[in-house]
Amino acid sequence: MTERSAWHDNVRVVGICLVVAGHWGLARGFYPGVSDPSGDMIFLFHMPLFVMLSGRFVKPAAAPMLTFRKSWGSLILPLVMFAAFNLSVLALVADRPRVTLGHVPFGLWFLVSLFFWRLLATVVGRRRVVDWLLWPLALLGVAVSGLIPNHYSIMRTLAFFPVFLFGMQILPQIETWLRRPWVRVSSGAVVAVAGSVVWANAARIQNVWFQHRLTYAELGGSATRSAGIRILVLVIGVVVSCAVMSLVPERRAGRLSELGRYTLYAYLIHLPVTIVLNFWLSPRIEDRPAARLALLLAMVPFTLLAMSRPVRRLTEPMVEPVKFATSGHPTSA
Repeated sequence: MTERSAWHDNVRVVGICLVVAGHWGLARGFYPGVSDPSGDMIFLFHMPLFVMLSGRFVKPAAAPMLTFRKSWGSLILPLVMFAAFNLSVLALVADRPRVTLGHVPFGLWFLVSLFFWRLLATVVGRRRVVDWLLWPLALLGVAVSGLIPNHYSIMRTLAFFPVFLFGMQILPQIETWLRRPWVRVSSGAVVAVAGSVVWANAARIQNVWFQHRLTYAELGGSATRSAGIRILVLVIGVVVSCAVMSLVPERRAGRLSELGRYTLYAYLIHLPVTIVLNFWLSPRIEDRPAARLALLLAMVPFTLLAMSRPVRRLTEPMVEPVKFATSGHPTSA
């Protein structure tokens, strides 16, 4: 399968809902001193899933300068604008905002890494020797990623690059296979087993291993052991991601499927909202189960609303500034 289909868009909608769910409260293990098995399960695969999908339609041997110009306008400009806006929001709701040299504000690491992944992908398909060396070098990058600080998202860029390559080179070859009935049954079993293992070991799981943002020294243990765990976690994340993709319906669900083309809107818009929730609202409703449940139930409507046409019209100057500046009119469905 080489063409973008309703299935791809459906997967993106499911994926972005899981991202927001994780940040909005299901993944309480993401925050110090709290653990939640459902959150651990989400963080196990939701980042590999989106990284895979980001590489899925990247063409090999693309022109480097053209890729640079396009990615600069579609990724770096939104990054700068949302970084300034999100830090302003953080300054309003947090007593002492954490801003240090090399620090990328919450959630915006993905734009930085995607920018570099696209540039790195331009070497694919040019020379056979490069293609042969690419995967060993990419895996080596995973191993050494924990030896360097995560300044400017360098660690995550290295750690997730093989997953991006998987989406670019391997995922298109197995998509037809993933949609076979018997594979879907098996995928259900994979997700169930993964969820059961995570649930049974929730007290012992440190889901910082799923986030790839800490050095091996910060995680504790030897570099060799930590690198092995990092690679193993990525492999498991890719397997579970493929299983989740297999379970997503492939039929178009009207406008709901169309929203899958605009998941960047939901991703970027939910970041400042999440900052407010985490630093201002969550402490005020920590002991109010009904309020926390209401917040969780609002997650899906909020995510879909963030991708809707009216919201896109309002936020296109920040999310897609180049398109807004060159089209002369707001985004349309």
